[in-house]
Amino acid sequence: MIEKTLKDVKGIIRVSNGETAPDLIVKDAEILDVFSRNIFKGNIWVYKSWIAYVGEKEPPIGGETIVIDAKGYFVVPGYIDAHGHADLFYNPSTFADFVVTKGATTVFSDAHDMINAIGVDGFIEVLKTSDKFAVKFLWGVPAAYPPYPKIEGGELFSIHEIWKLFSRYKECVSISELSPYTRVLHGEDNILERMLMARSLSKNIEGHTLGASYDKLNALVAAGITSCHESIRESDLKNRVRLGLYTMIRHSSIRSDFEQLCPVINSLPIDSMMLVSDGVFAVDLLEKGYMDHVIKKAIDFGLDPVVAIIMSTLNPARYFRLDGEVGSISPGRIADVLILEDIKEPTPIKVVERGRVASDKGSLELKTTPFPEVRNKYNPFVFKGVEIHEFSMEWHGEDTIPVIDILDRTVTRRIDVPVRVVGKQMVSQRENDIRKIFYTRRDLKKWGRGFVRGIGADIGGFASSIAHETHGLLVSGFDDTDMQIAANTVLKMGGGIVLVDKGSILYSLSLPNGAIMSDLNIMELAEELKRGNNIFKAKGSILDDPIWTMGFLTFTSIVELRITVSGVYDVRKGTIIF
Repeated sequence: MIEKTLKDVKGIIRVSNGETAPDLIVKDAEILDVFSRNIFKGNIWVYKSWIAYVGEKEPPIGGETIVIDAKGYFVVPGYIDAHGHADLFYNPSTFADFVVTKGATTVFSDAHDMINAIGVDGFIEVLKTSDKFAVKFLWGVPAAYPPYPKIEGGELFSIHEIWKLFSRYKECVSISELSPYTRVLHGEDNILERMLMARSLSKNIEGHTLGASYDKLNALVAAGITSCHESIRESDLKNRVRLGLYTMIRHSSIRSDFEQLCPVINSLPIDSMMLVSDGVFAVDLLEKGYMDHVIKKAIDFGLDPVVAIIMSTLNPARYFRLDGEVGSISPGRIADVLILEDIKEPTPIKVVERGRVASDKGSLELKTTPFPEVRNKYNPFVFKGVEIHEFSMEWHGEDTIPVIDILDRTVTRRIDVPVRVVGKQMVSQRENDIRKIFYTRRDLKKWGRGFVRGIGADIGGFASSIAHETHGLLVSGFDDTDMQIAANTVLKMGGGIVLVDKGSILYSLSLPNGAIMSDLNIMELAEELKRGNNIFKAKGSILDDPIWTMGFLTFTSIVELRITVSGVYDVRKGTIIF
Protein backbone atom coordinates (compact mmCIF):
# COMPACT_ATOMS: atom_id res chain seq x y z
CA MET A 1 0.00 0.00 0.00
CA ILE A 2 2.91 2.30 0.82
CA GLU A 3 6.31 1.19 -0.42
CA LYS A 4 9.06 1.26 2.21
CA THR A 5 12.52 2.18 1.04
CA LEU A 6 15.70 1.05 2.76
CA LYS A 7 15.94 4.58 4.20
CA ASP A 8 12.40 4.25 5.60
CA VAL A 9 13.18 0.94 7.31
CA LYS A 10 16.32 2.37 8.88
CA GLY A 11 14.36 5.38 10.07
CA ILE A 12 11.71 3.16 11.67
CA ILE A 13 14.41 1.17 13.46
CA ARG A 14 16.13 4.30 14.77
CA VAL A 15 12.88 5.64 16.17
CA SER A 16 11.96 2.24 17.64
CA ASN A 17 15.37 2.10 19.37
CA GLY A 18 14.87 5.58 20.78
CA GLU A 19 17.81 6.97 18.81
CA THR A 20 15.73 9.68 17.11
CA ALA A 21 12.49 11.35 18.10
CA PRO A 22 9.20 10.15 16.59
CA ASP A 23 7.26 12.37 14.23
CA LEU A 24 4.07 11.70 16.21
CA ILE A 25 3.30 10.13 19.60
CA VAL A 26 0.00 8.88 20.99
CA LYS A 27 0.66 8.94 24.73
CA ASP A 28 -0.81 7.03 27.69
CA ALA A 29 -3.58 5.35 25.69
CA GLU A 30 -5.68 2.27 26.40
CA ILE A 31 -4.65 0.32 23.28
CA LEU A 32 -6.67 -2.50 21.76
CA ASP A 33 -4.51 -5.48 20.76
CA VAL A 34 -6.63 -7.11 18.08
CA PHE A 35 -4.49 -10.27 18.13
CA SER A 36 -5.02 -11.19 21.79
CA ARG A 37 -8.27 -9.20 22.24
CA ASN A 38 -6.70 -7.48 25.24
CA ILE A 39 -6.48 -3.80 26.10
CA PHE A 40 -3.24 -2.48 27.57
CA LYS A 41 -1.90 0.92 28.52
CA GLY A 42 0.94 2.24 26.39
CA ASN A 43 2.40 4.69 23.91
CA ILE A 44 2.50 4.61 20.11
CA TRP A 45 5.51 6.11 18.30
CA VAL A 46 5.17 7.01 14.64
CA TYR A 47 7.87 7.58 12.02
CA LYS A 48 6.51 9.17 8.84
CA SER A 49 3.60 6.91 7.81
CA TRP A 50 4.45 3.91 10.00
CA ILE A 51 4.23 2.75 13.59
CA ALA A 52 7.75 2.32 14.99
CA TYR A 53 7.02 1.25 18.56
CA VAL A 54 4.08 0.20 20.73
CA GLY A 55 4.59 -0.22 24.47
CA GLU A 56 5.21 1.46 27.79
CA LYS A 57 8.60 3.02 26.99
CA GLU A 58 8.80 6.83 26.98
CA PRO A 59 10.19 8.29 23.73
CA PRO A 60 12.54 11.20 23.16
CA ILE A 61 10.59 14.31 22.15
CA GLY A 62 11.84 16.46 19.28
CA GLY A 63 10.98 20.01 18.41
CA GLU A 64 8.75 18.83 15.54
CA THR A 65 7.15 15.90 17.37
CA ILE A 66 3.34 15.97 17.50
CA VAL A 67 2.15 14.69 20.87
CA ILE A 68 -1.41 13.45 21.29
CA ASP A 69 -2.38 13.00 24.93
CA ALA A 70 -4.70 9.99 24.97
CA LYS A 71 -4.87 9.47 28.72
CA GLY A 72 -8.30 8.11 29.60
CA TYR A 73 -9.08 7.29 25.96
CA PHE A 74 -9.15 4.07 23.98
CA VAL A 75 -7.06 3.61 20.82
CA VAL A 76 -8.00 1.15 18.06
CA PRO A 77 -6.81 0.52 14.49
CA GLY A 78 -8.34 2.49 11.63
CA TYR A 79 -11.51 0.87 10.33
CA ILE A 80 -11.47 -1.09 7.07
CA ASP A 81 -14.60 -1.45 4.96
CA ALA A 82 -14.12 -4.73 3.11
CA HIS A 83 -17.03 -4.09 0.75
CA GLY A 84 -18.10 -0.53 0.05
CA HIS A 85 -19.23 1.62 -2.87
CA ALA A 86 -17.60 5.03 -3.20
CA ASP A 87 -18.63 5.99 -6.71
CA LEU A 88 -22.38 6.61 -7.05
CA PHE A 89 -23.66 10.20 -6.69
CA TYR A 90 -20.50 11.18 -4.75
CA ASN A 91 -17.01 10.49 -6.07
CA PRO A 92 -14.20 8.68 -4.22
CA SER A 93 -12.46 11.94 -3.26
CA THR A 94 -15.45 13.64 -1.63
CA PHE A 95 -16.42 10.29 -0.12
CA ALA A 96 -12.96 9.86 1.41
CA ASP A 97 -12.97 13.38 2.84
CA PHE A 98 -16.08 12.54 4.82
CA VAL A 99 -15.59 8.90 5.86
CA VAL A 100 -12.09 9.47 7.26
CA THR A 101 -13.69 11.74 9.88
CA LYS A 102 -15.75 8.71 10.94
CA GLY A 103 -12.70 6.46 11.37
CA ALA A 104 -12.45 4.68 8.02
CA THR A 105 -8.83 4.66 6.88
CA THR A 106 -8.95 1.89 4.25
CA VAL A 107 -11.88 1.21 1.91
CA PHE A 108 -12.36 -1.59 -0.57
CA SER A 109 -14.54 0.07 -3.19
CA ASP A 110 -16.28 -2.24 -5.61
CA ALA A 111 -15.62 0.01 -8.60
CA HIS A 112 -17.82 -1.62 -11.22
CA ASP A 113 -20.14 1.38 -11.40
CA MET A 114 -17.31 3.86 -11.85
CA ILE A 115 -15.36 1.74 -14.33
CA ASN A 116 -18.51 1.05 -16.34
CA ALA A 117 -19.13 4.81 -16.42
CA ILE A 118 -15.66 6.19 -17.18
CA GLY A 119 -14.04 3.19 -18.85
CA VAL A 120 -10.74 1.50 -18.10
CA ASP A 121 -8.67 4.45 -19.31
CA GLY A 122 -10.65 6.85 -17.15
CA PHE A 123 -10.22 4.56 -14.16
CA ILE A 124 -6.46 4.54 -14.72
CA GLU A 125 -6.57 8.33 -14.29
CA VAL A 126 -8.30 7.78 -10.94
CA LEU A 127 -5.66 5.23 -9.92
CA LYS A 128 -2.94 7.77 -10.62
CA THR A 129 -4.56 10.17 -8.13
CA SER A 130 -6.22 7.98 -5.52
CA ASP A 131 -3.15 7.56 -3.29
CA LYS A 132 -3.58 11.25 -2.44
CA PHE A 133 -7.18 10.85 -1.26
CA ALA A 134 -7.95 11.05 2.45
CA VAL A 135 -8.22 7.26 2.82
CA LYS A 136 -6.42 4.34 1.20
CA PHE A 137 -8.48 2.70 -1.50
CA LEU A 138 -8.48 -0.89 -2.66
CA TRP A 139 -10.49 -1.57 -5.79
CA GLY A 140 -12.67 -4.27 -7.27
CA VAL A 141 -12.48 -4.63 -11.06
CA PRO A 142 -15.50 -5.80 -13.08
CA ALA A 143 -15.19 -9.09 -14.91
CA ALA A 144 -18.83 -9.71 -15.80
CA TYR A 145 -20.41 -6.39 -16.58
CA PRO A 146 -23.04 -6.04 -17.60
CA PRO A 147 -24.15 -9.18 -15.75
CA TYR A 148 -25.90 -10.65 -18.81
CA PRO A 149 -24.18 -9.28 -21.95
CA LYS A 150 -26.44 -11.09 -24.42
CA ILE A 151 -29.43 -9.28 -22.96
CA GLU A 152 -27.76 -6.01 -21.99
CA GLY A 153 -25.93 -4.95 -25.13
CA GLY A 154 -22.63 -6.82 -25.02
CA GLU A 155 -19.51 -6.99 -22.87
CA LEU A 156 -18.03 -3.69 -21.73
CA PHE A 157 -14.50 -4.97 -21.10
CA SER A 158 -12.14 -7.53 -22.57
CA ILE A 159 -10.13 -9.98 -20.50
CA HIS A 160 -7.01 -8.10 -21.61
CA GLU A 161 -8.29 -4.84 -20.08
CA ILE A 162 -9.00 -6.59 -16.80
CA TRP A 163 -5.55 -8.22 -16.86
CA LYS A 164 -3.96 -4.81 -17.49
CA LEU A 165 -5.53 -3.36 -14.34
CA PHE A 166 -4.59 -6.35 -12.19
CA SER A 167 -1.04 -6.66 -13.47
CA ARG A 168 -0.11 -2.97 -13.34
CA TYR A 169 -1.94 -1.62 -10.30
CA LYS A 170 -1.51 -3.37 -6.96
CA GLU A 171 -4.48 -1.45 -5.53
CA CYS A 172 -6.74 -3.56 -7.77
CA VAL A 173 -7.16 -6.54 -5.46
CA SER A 174 -10.36 -8.31 -6.52
CA ILE A 175 -12.84 -9.10 -9.20
CA SER A 176 -15.97 -7.10 -8.41
CA GLU A 177 -18.97 -8.87 -6.95
CA LEU A 178 -20.16 -11.53 -9.39
CA SER A 179 -23.90 -11.02 -9.37
CA PRO A 180 -24.60 -13.29 -12.39
CA TYR A 181 -23.40 -16.39 -10.57
CA THR A 182 -25.67 -18.60 -12.66
CA ARG A 183 -23.20 -18.04 -15.51
CA VAL A 184 -20.52 -19.59 -13.31
CA LEU A 185 -22.79 -22.52 -12.44
CA HIS A 186 -23.45 -23.06 -16.16
CA GLY A 187 -19.72 -23.18 -16.83
CA GLU A 188 -19.55 -20.29 -19.31
CA ASP A 189 -16.02 -20.05 -20.72
CA ASN A 190 -16.02 -16.25 -20.84
CA ILE A 191 -16.53 -15.73 -17.14
CA LEU A 192 -14.50 -18.74 -15.94
CA GLU A 193 -11.46 -17.61 -17.95
CA ARG A 194 -11.58 -14.22 -16.21
CA MET A 195 -11.87 -15.85 -12.81
CA LEU A 196 -8.90 -18.14 -13.55
CA MET A 197 -6.83 -15.18 -14.70
CA ALA A 198 -7.61 -13.28 -11.50
CA ARG A 199 -6.76 -16.21 -9.24
CA SER A 200 -3.50 -16.80 -11.15
CA LEU A 201 -2.54 -13.25 -10.14
CA SER A 202 -3.54 -13.93 -6.50
CA LYS A 203 -6.59 -11.69 -6.69
CA ASN A 204 -9.80 -12.28 -4.75
CA ILE A 205 -13.16 -12.89 -6.37
CA GLU A 206 -16.05 -11.18 -4.62
CA GLY A 207 -19.24 -13.19 -4.58
CA HIS A 208 -22.82 -11.96 -4.81
CA THR A 209 -24.52 -15.27 -4.14
CA LEU A 210 -27.92 -14.09 -2.94
CA GLY A 211 -30.31 -17.04 -2.71
CA ALA A 212 -27.73 -19.70 -3.58
CA SER A 213 -28.38 -23.07 -1.96
CA TYR A 214 -25.70 -24.98 -0.09
CA ASP A 215 -25.06 -27.19 -3.11
CA LYS A 216 -24.76 -24.21 -5.47
CA LEU A 217 -22.40 -22.52 -3.03
CA ASN A 218 -20.21 -25.64 -3.20
CA ALA A 219 -19.83 -25.20 -6.94
CA LEU A 220 -19.21 -21.46 -6.67
CA VAL A 221 -16.50 -21.90 -4.05
CA ALA A 222 -14.97 -24.67 -6.15
CA ALA A 223 -14.92 -22.25 -9.11
CA GLY A 224 -12.89 -19.74 -7.11
CA ILE A 225 -15.22 -17.26 -5.38
CA THR A 226 -13.56 -16.08 -2.16
CA SER A 227 -16.21 -14.01 -0.34
CA CYS A 228 -19.88 -13.15 -0.15
CA HIS A 229 -21.80 -10.25 1.43
CA GLU A 230 -25.30 -11.62 0.73
CA SER A 231 -26.10 -13.64 3.85
CA ILE A 232 -29.58 -12.72 5.01
CA ARG A 233 -30.55 -15.77 7.09
CA GLU A 234 -28.83 -17.85 9.77
CA SER A 235 -28.37 -20.75 7.35
CA ASP A 236 -26.78 -18.43 4.77
CA LEU A 237 -24.14 -17.34 7.26
CA LYS A 238 -23.37 -20.83 8.53
CA ASN A 239 -23.18 -22.29 5.00
CA ARG A 240 -20.71 -19.68 3.83
CA VAL A 241 -18.48 -20.01 6.88
CA ARG A 242 -18.56 -23.80 6.60
CA LEU A 243 -17.54 -23.74 2.94
CA GLY A 244 -14.56 -21.50 3.56
CA LEU A 245 -15.90 -18.22 2.18
CA TYR A 246 -14.89 -14.99 3.83
CA THR A 247 -18.31 -13.93 4.96
CA MET A 248 -19.34 -10.28 5.10
CA ILE A 249 -22.27 -9.14 7.23
CA ARG A 250 -23.88 -6.01 5.87
CA HIS A 251 -25.46 -2.89 7.29
CA SER A 252 -26.14 -0.62 4.32
CA SER A 253 -28.52 2.00 3.02
CA ILE A 254 -30.11 -0.69 0.86
CA ARG A 255 -30.62 -3.32 3.57
CA SER A 256 -29.29 -4.46 6.93
CA ASP A 257 -28.85 -8.07 8.01
CA PHE A 258 -27.56 -7.37 11.53
CA GLU A 259 -30.71 -8.13 13.50
CA GLN A 260 -30.90 -11.65 12.06
CA LEU A 261 -27.18 -12.41 11.93
CA CYS A 262 -25.41 -10.78 14.88
CA PRO A 263 -26.80 -13.35 17.35
CA VAL A 264 -25.51 -16.10 15.04
CA ILE A 265 -22.01 -14.58 14.88
CA ASN A 266 -21.61 -15.14 18.61
CA SER A 267 -21.91 -18.91 18.06
CA LEU A 268 -19.28 -19.10 15.29
CA PRO A 269 -15.52 -18.52 14.97
CA ILE A 270 -15.08 -14.95 13.78
CA ASP A 271 -11.80 -15.33 11.87
CA SER A 272 -13.44 -15.36 8.42
CA MET A 273 -16.25 -12.88 9.14
CA MET A 274 -16.32 -9.13 8.54
CA LEU A 275 -18.67 -6.19 9.01
CA VAL A 276 -19.21 -4.17 5.83
CA SER A 277 -21.25 -1.23 4.58
CA ASP A 278 -22.10 -2.42 1.03
CA GLY A 279 -22.95 1.15 0.10
CA VAL A 280 -24.10 4.04 2.26
CA PHE A 281 -26.01 6.90 0.64
CA ALA A 282 -25.03 10.51 1.18
CA VAL A 283 -28.01 11.28 3.43
CA ASP A 284 -27.23 8.30 5.68
CA LEU A 285 -23.52 9.16 5.75
CA LEU A 286 -24.36 12.63 6.96
CA GLU A 287 -27.00 11.63 9.49
CA LYS A 288 -25.65 8.30 10.78
CA GLY A 289 -21.99 7.86 9.87
CA TYR A 290 -20.00 5.15 8.13
CA MET A 291 -18.09 2.20 9.59
CA ASP A 292 -18.45 3.76 13.04
CA HIS A 293 -22.22 3.44 12.59
CA VAL A 294 -21.90 -0.11 11.23
CA ILE A 295 -19.86 -1.15 14.28
CA LYS A 296 -22.21 0.64 16.69
CA LYS A 297 -25.26 -1.13 15.23
CA ALA A 298 -23.48 -4.49 15.53
CA ILE A 299 -22.82 -3.73 19.20
CA ASP A 300 -26.48 -2.75 19.63
CA PHE A 301 -27.48 -6.13 18.19
CA GLY A 302 -25.32 -8.05 20.63
CA LEU A 303 -21.73 -8.18 19.40
CA ASP A 304 -18.94 -7.60 21.87
CA PRO A 305 -17.32 -4.23 20.98
CA VAL A 306 -13.86 -5.80 20.67
CA VAL A 307 -15.20 -8.51 18.34
CA ALA A 308 -17.01 -5.91 16.22
CA ILE A 309 -13.81 -3.87 15.87
CA ILE A 310 -11.72 -6.93 14.98
CA MET A 311 -14.28 -7.79 12.28
CA SER A 312 -13.73 -4.28 10.88
CA THR A 313 -9.94 -4.13 11.14
CA LEU A 314 -7.82 -7.27 11.40
CA ASN A 315 -10.15 -9.64 9.58
CA PRO A 316 -10.49 -7.50 6.43
CA ALA A 317 -6.73 -6.92 6.43
CA ARG A 318 -6.16 -10.67 6.51
CA TYR A 319 -8.70 -11.27 3.77
CA PHE A 320 -6.88 -8.87 1.45
CA ARG A 321 -3.49 -10.26 2.61
CA LEU A 322 -2.54 -6.82 3.92
CA ASP A 323 -2.32 -7.58 7.64
CA GLY A 324 1.38 -6.75 7.50
CA GLU A 325 0.39 -3.20 6.59
CA VAL A 326 -3.01 -2.36 8.11
CA GLY A 327 -5.58 -3.75 10.53
CA SER A 328 -3.65 -3.56 13.81
CA ILE A 329 -1.65 -1.23 16.01
CA SER A 330 1.67 -2.99 15.59
CA PRO A 331 5.25 -2.01 14.71
CA GLY A 332 5.90 -1.67 10.99
CA ARG A 333 2.23 -1.23 10.13
CA ILE A 334 0.83 1.94 8.61
CA ALA A 335 -0.06 4.41 11.36
CA ASP A 336 -3.86 4.33 11.15
CA VAL A 337 -4.95 5.12 14.70
CA LEU A 338 -8.35 6.07 16.10
CA ILE A 339 -8.88 7.68 19.48
CA LEU A 340 -12.21 6.82 21.10
CA GLU A 341 -13.88 8.12 24.21
CA ASP A 342 -15.11 4.59 24.97
CA ILE A 343 -14.59 1.18 23.38
CA LYS A 344 -18.39 0.94 23.03
CA GLU A 345 -18.57 4.27 21.16
CA PRO A 346 -16.79 3.69 17.83
CA THR A 347 -17.05 7.24 16.44
CA PRO A 348 -13.52 8.64 16.88
CA ILE A 349 -12.69 12.02 18.39
CA LYS A 350 -9.38 12.04 16.52
CA VAL A 351 -8.13 10.13 13.48
CA VAL A 352 -4.54 9.52 12.46
CA GLU A 353 -4.25 8.17 8.91
CA ARG A 354 -0.86 7.30 7.41
CA GLY A 355 0.78 9.02 10.36
CA ARG A 356 -0.95 12.35 9.85
CA VAL A 357 -3.77 13.87 11.86
CA ALA A 358 -6.65 13.50 9.42
CA SER A 359 -9.57 14.49 11.59
CA ASP A 360 -10.11 16.20 14.93
CA LYS A 361 -13.53 16.22 16.63
CA GLY A 362 -15.21 15.29 13.35
CA SER A 363 -13.54 17.99 11.25
CA LEU A 364 -11.32 17.16 8.29
CA GLU A 365 -7.74 18.32 8.88
CA LEU A 366 -6.42 17.38 5.44
CA LYS A 367 -6.39 19.32 2.20
CA THR A 368 -8.89 17.97 -0.33
CA THR A 369 -7.50 16.21 -3.40
CA PRO A 370 -9.85 16.92 -6.33
CA PHE A 371 -11.25 14.06 -8.36
CA PRO A 372 -9.47 13.73 -11.73
CA GLU A 373 -10.97 15.58 -14.69
CA VAL A 374 -12.26 12.45 -16.40
CA ARG A 375 -15.79 13.78 -17.00
CA ASN A 376 -17.23 11.73 -19.91
CA LYS A 377 -14.11 11.83 -22.06
CA TYR A 378 -13.48 8.09 -21.94
CA ASN A 379 -17.07 6.82 -22.25
CA PRO A 380 -19.24 9.48 -23.90
CA PHE A 381 -22.83 9.22 -25.04
CA VAL A 382 -22.71 8.50 -28.78
CA PHE A 383 -25.88 10.56 -29.28
CA LYS A 384 -26.48 14.22 -28.39
CA GLY A 385 -30.25 14.23 -28.10
CA VAL A 386 -33.48 12.27 -28.43
CA GLU A 387 -36.59 12.92 -30.51
CA ILE A 388 -40.12 12.69 -29.18
CA HIS A 389 -41.04 9.86 -31.56
CA GLU A 390 -38.46 7.64 -29.82
CA PHE A 391 -40.89 7.33 -26.91
CA SER A 392 -43.72 5.92 -29.00
CA MET A 393 -44.73 2.30 -28.42
CA GLU A 394 -46.46 0.59 -31.31
CA TRP A 395 -49.37 -1.71 -30.50
CA HIS A 396 -49.19 -5.20 -32.00
CA GLY A 397 -52.59 -6.44 -30.89
CA GLU A 398 -51.76 -7.39 -27.29
CA ASP A 399 -54.70 -7.54 -24.88
CA THR A 400 -52.51 -7.30 -21.78
CA ILE A 401 -48.98 -6.19 -21.05
CA PRO A 402 -46.52 -7.30 -18.34
CA VAL A 403 -45.71 -4.37 -16.05
CA ILE A 404 -42.73 -3.89 -13.71
CA ASP A 405 -44.42 -3.45 -10.33
CA ILE A 406 -42.21 -1.85 -7.66
CA LEU A 407 -42.56 -3.52 -4.25
CA ASP A 408 -39.86 -1.76 -2.22
CA ARG A 409 -36.54 0.01 -2.65
CA THR A 410 -35.06 -2.74 -4.84
CA VAL A 411 -37.49 -5.61 -5.47
CA THR A 412 -40.13 -5.76 -8.21
CA ARG A 413 -42.72 -8.25 -9.38
CA ARG A 414 -44.68 -8.92 -12.55
CA ILE A 415 -48.28 -7.87 -12.96
CA ASP A 416 -50.28 -8.12 -16.17
CA VAL A 417 -52.70 -5.30 -16.98
CA PRO A 418 -55.03 -4.53 -19.90
CA VAL A 419 -53.26 -2.51 -22.56
CA ARG A 420 -54.44 1.02 -23.34
CA VAL A 421 -54.20 2.06 -26.98
CA VAL A 422 -54.62 5.45 -28.65
CA GLY A 423 -54.55 5.14 -32.41
CA LYS A 424 -51.94 2.44 -32.93
CA GLN A 425 -49.82 3.42 -29.92
CA MET A 426 -49.71 1.91 -26.44
CA VAL A 427 -49.89 4.71 -23.86
CA SER A 428 -49.39 5.30 -20.14
CA GLN A 429 -52.24 5.08 -17.62
CA ARG A 430 -51.75 8.08 -15.35
CA GLU A 431 -54.68 7.32 -13.06
CA ASN A 432 -53.31 3.79 -12.47
CA ASP A 433 -49.70 4.96 -11.94
CA ILE A 434 -48.59 2.97 -14.98
CA ARG A 435 -46.01 4.91 -16.99
CA LYS A 436 -43.68 4.19 -19.85
CA ILE A 437 -40.05 3.33 -19.17
CA PHE A 438 -37.15 3.31 -21.65
CA TYR A 439 -33.47 2.46 -21.38
CA THR A 440 -30.47 2.70 -23.69
CA ARG A 441 -26.76 2.33 -23.12
CA ARG A 442 -24.52 5.28 -23.91
CA ASP A 443 -22.39 3.39 -26.45
CA LEU A 444 -25.35 2.42 -28.65
CA LYS A 445 -28.79 3.86 -29.19
CA LYS A 446 -31.04 0.89 -28.72
CA TRP A 447 -34.11 1.54 -26.62
CA GLY A 448 -35.59 -1.15 -24.44
CA ARG A 449 -39.24 -0.36 -23.74
CA GLY A 450 -41.71 -1.28 -21.06
CA PHE A 451 -44.16 -0.08 -18.43
CA VAL A 452 -43.66 0.42 -14.70
CA ARG A 453 -46.01 0.88 -11.75
CA GLY A 454 -45.31 1.95 -8.17
CA ILE A 455 -43.35 5.20 -8.49
CA GLY A 456 -46.47 7.03 -7.38
CA ALA A 457 -45.46 10.57 -8.28
CA ASP A 458 -47.67 12.51 -10.69
CA ILE A 459 -44.75 13.80 -12.76
CA GLY A 460 -44.69 13.90 -16.54
CA GLY A 461 -41.07 12.90 -17.15
CA PHE A 462 -38.00 11.58 -15.37
CA ALA A 463 -34.53 10.94 -16.79
CA SER A 464 -31.34 9.69 -15.18
CA SER A 465 -27.86 8.59 -16.15
CA ILE A 466 -27.73 6.62 -12.90
CA ALA A 467 -28.85 3.24 -14.21
CA HIS A 468 -27.14 0.40 -12.38
CA GLU A 469 -24.96 -1.14 -13.82
CA THR A 470 -24.23 0.15 -17.32
CA HIS A 471 -25.33 3.74 -16.59
CA GLY A 472 -26.78 4.74 -19.93
CA LEU A 473 -29.94 6.82 -20.16
CA LEU A 474 -33.06 5.82 -18.23
CA VAL A 475 -36.28 7.68 -19.07
CA SER A 476 -39.77 7.22 -17.64
CA GLY A 477 -43.01 9.13 -17.49
CA PHE A 478 -46.59 9.79 -18.51
CA ASP A 479 -45.95 12.50 -21.10
CA ASP A 480 -43.68 12.03 -24.12
CA THR A 481 -42.80 15.74 -24.34
CA ASP A 482 -41.82 15.90 -20.66
CA MET A 483 -39.76 12.74 -21.10
CA GLN A 484 -37.96 14.25 -24.09
CA ILE A 485 -37.16 17.45 -22.17
CA ALA A 486 -35.88 15.43 -19.20
CA ALA A 487 -33.71 13.17 -21.37
CA ASN A 488 -32.20 16.01 -23.40
CA THR A 489 -31.48 18.01 -20.24
CA VAL A 490 -29.55 15.07 -18.79
CA LEU A 491 -27.56 14.76 -22.02
CA LYS A 492 -26.86 18.50 -22.12
CA MET A 493 -25.54 18.40 -18.53
CA GLY A 494 -23.25 15.50 -19.36
CA GLY A 495 -25.13 13.30 -16.92
CA GLY A 496 -27.49 13.71 -14.03
CA ILE A 497 -31.09 13.44 -12.85
CA VAL A 498 -33.99 15.56 -14.12
CA LEU A 499 -37.70 15.81 -13.28
CA VAL A 500 -40.07 17.58 -15.70
CA ASP A 501 -43.81 18.24 -15.52
CA LYS A 502 -45.98 20.19 -17.97
CA GLY A 503 -42.90 21.38 -19.81
CA SER A 504 -41.16 22.81 -16.72
CA ILE A 505 -38.02 21.44 -15.10
CA LEU A 506 -38.85 20.75 -11.45
CA TYR A 507 -35.44 19.42 -10.45
CA SER A 508 -32.01 18.79 -11.89
CA LEU A 509 -28.85 17.35 -10.36
CA SER A 510 -25.67 17.47 -12.41
CA LEU A 511 -23.43 14.39 -12.27
CA PRO A 512 -20.53 15.46 -14.50
CA ASN A 513 -18.01 12.73 -13.57
CA GLY A 514 -18.80 9.75 -15.75
CA ALA A 515 -22.45 10.86 -15.65
CA ILE A 516 -22.81 9.17 -12.24
CA MET A 517 -20.68 11.21 -9.80
CA SER A 518 -21.01 14.72 -8.40
CA ASP A 519 -18.33 17.18 -7.34
CA LEU A 520 -20.44 18.31 -4.38
CA ASN A 521 -19.27 17.50 -0.87
CA ILE A 522 -21.34 15.03 1.13
CA MET A 523 -23.35 17.69 2.95
CA GLU A 524 -24.27 19.53 -0.25
CA LEU A 525 -25.04 16.32 -2.10
CA ALA A 526 -27.22 14.99 0.70
CA GLU A 527 -29.30 18.17 0.61
CA GLU A 528 -29.69 17.96 -3.18
CA LEU A 529 -30.79 14.33 -3.07
CA LYS A 530 -33.23 15.11 -0.27
CA ARG A 531 -34.68 17.92 -2.37
CA GLY A 532 -35.19 15.65 -5.37
CA ASN A 533 -36.80 12.88 -3.34
CA ASN A 534 -39.02 15.40 -1.57
CA ILE A 535 -40.35 16.58 -4.94
CA PHE A 536 -41.23 12.97 -5.79
CA LYS A 537 -42.99 12.62 -2.44
CA ALA A 538 -44.82 15.93 -2.73
CA LYS A 539 -46.16 14.69 -6.04
CA GLY A 540 -47.50 11.52 -4.43
CA SER A 541 -44.69 8.94 -4.22
CA ILE A 542 -44.65 6.74 -1.12
CA LEU A 543 -41.21 5.28 -1.89
CA ASP A 544 -38.60 6.15 0.74
CA ASP A 545 -35.91 6.90 -1.89
CA PRO A 546 -37.49 7.21 -5.35
CA ILE A 547 -34.27 8.40 -7.03
CA TRP A 548 -32.41 5.28 -5.94
CA THR A 549 -35.31 2.95 -6.78
CA MET A 550 -35.50 4.33 -10.30
CA GLY A 551 -31.75 3.94 -10.81
CA PHE A 552 -31.94 0.32 -9.68
CA LEU A 553 -34.64 -0.74 -12.16
CA THR A 554 -31.90 -1.67 -14.64
CA PHE A 555 -30.06 -4.06 -12.28
CA THR A 556 -30.60 -7.53 -13.72
CA SER A 557 -29.52 -9.56 -10.69
CA ILE A 558 -32.45 -8.82 -8.38
CA VAL A 559 -35.96 -10.23 -8.88
CA GLU A 560 -38.24 -10.04 -10.62
CA LEU A 561 -38.55 -7.71 -13.62
CA ARG A 562 -35.94 -5.21 -14.90
CA ILE A 563 -35.69 -2.85 -17.85
CA THR A 564 -32.79 -3.50 -20.26
CA VAL A 565 -31.77 -2.36 -23.74
CA SER A 566 -33.57 -5.47 -25.01
CA GLY A 567 -36.82 -4.76 -23.17
CA VAL A 568 -38.36 -6.02 -19.93
CA TYR A 569 -36.28 -8.86 -18.51
CA ASP A 570 -37.65 -11.58 -16.23
CA VAL A 571 -34.76 -12.39 -13.88
CA ARG A 572 -36.21 -15.73 -12.72
CA LYS A 573 -36.87 -16.98 -16.23
CA GLY A 574 -33.80 -15.38 -17.81
CA THR A 575 -35.84 -14.14 -20.77
CA ILE A 576 -37.16 -10.92 -22.30
CA ILE A 577 -40.93 -10.86 -21.84
CA PHE A 578 -41.81 -7.52 -23.50
